Parts: sequence; structure tokens; C-alpha cells
Amino acid sequence: MAWFFAFAALAFLYRRTTRAGDRLAELKPTGMLRSPLFYAQGVLLCVLLLLMLAPGYLPHEQWAAAVYLVVLVIVLVALLFVRRALKWRYPI
Repeated sequence: MAWFFAFAALAFLYRRTTRAGDRLAELKPTGMLRSPLFYAQGVLLCVLLLLMLAPGYLPHEQWAAAVYLVVLVIVLVALLFVRRALKWRYPI
């Protein structure tokens, strides 16, 4: 059964990859790919990925967990605002 899910995941990733060129060709004339908001979204997504991997390396003190959660909430809120700004500026 696991092979079925693995095949489905690979098929989904293949389809997303083959259609990525179409999406980029659609965004290029709008100037969105050179927008500072687009770069900010990419940076915030990388920070979110790092925060997802960080709990395993946190010390086991209460202040560390509190700081982690505060930073996570700040990054999520910033991502929502940047995404909304991109949708407002480039309504595609």
C-alpha cells in the first residue's frame, strides 16, 4: 500500500514540475518575479521551513519554547500580510 502513496506523491510532484514553466511564463510579464514582495515571500518561506525543523534543537527550557512560538507567530503573520499584498498588487 505504501508504494501506491509513493507513486501518487511522485506523480503529483511531476505534474507540478511540468506546469511550473507555464506559471512562470504567466507571471513574467506582470513584473512580479522582480518584486521585492516576491523576494520577501521567498525569504519568509525559507524562515518558516527553518522554524519547522528547529524544535528538535531547542533547549528544554520554558523561555526557549515561548520565544520559538512568538517567532513562529510573527513569521506566519508576516507571510499572510506579504501574500495579501502580493495578491492586491498583482491580481492574477
